[in-house]
Amino acid sequence: MSSKFFLKHIQLITFDVHNVLLTIRNGAPYQYARLARQHLGIQSIDESLLRSNFIPAFRTLNITHPGYGVNTNISSRQWWTLIIEYTFKDYQLSSLQLEKLSEIIYDELAKGDMWIKHSQADYVLKELKKNKKLGVISNFDERLESLLEQHNLRQYFQFILTPRNCGLYKPQEEIFSHAANLANIQSNNNLCHVGDDVKLDYRAAQAANCHVLLLSKNEESKKNLLNEHKDIDRNHVIFNLDELLNLFI
Repeated sequence: MSSKFFLKHIQLITFDVHNVLLTIRNGAPYQYARLARQHLGIQSIDESLLRSNFIPAFRTLNITHPGYGVNTNISSRQWWTLIIEYTFKDYQLSSLQLEKLSEIIYDELAKGDMWIKHSQADYVLKELKKNKKLGVISNFDERLESLLEQHNLRQYFQFILTPRNCGLYKPQEEIFSHAANLANIQSNNNLCHVGDDVKLDYRAAQAANCHVLLLSKNEESKKNLLNEHKDIDRNHVIFNLDELLNLFI
């Protein structure tokens, strides 16, 4: 994968979005705490506690209601309400407070200014689009299209695949095959996926016979990643989006 020649055959490059192209400003726990203080008057909120509650809740909901409940008859808003309920479980919120806070958080995080665009995103995507087909494969909800529009990123992609608009979600292999079909490319082997999650991006794409590049924050993160996951090829890990230009162009 480190060889430029090895990637010349790639016709379609797909991207995850969260923490690849867009990142929540100051992080989700900060925004959750800020909005709870502002709208519910709860002042003593521990962001680290919110974070420690959020992670298992997110993992559990992705098992019981994968793809934001696309196949389990709940809406994305209901899905996130369950997340918020568990995240704030130590604050004894009433049902009315929970409903209010969930609505506010959902709507606020649909606003573009709550997200930071990767500084290299526009330049890299513009250059890649000259010679490659580009798409998005993301386990995101209905807000994604609007967020990409607000950050002027939608223009680069031939398609956006999310659980809610295609009924599929990572790590299902079918979502990668669906992307290949939409782009009218010969096989999954002509697709390379760029993401940051070992299970949902790296292993899922490989299982679907796609190529994959994993975005890591820095050298230390890469070292920890490789030590923890022996199946990851170090040549498949990048630090910055602009590295894609050397690989594909």
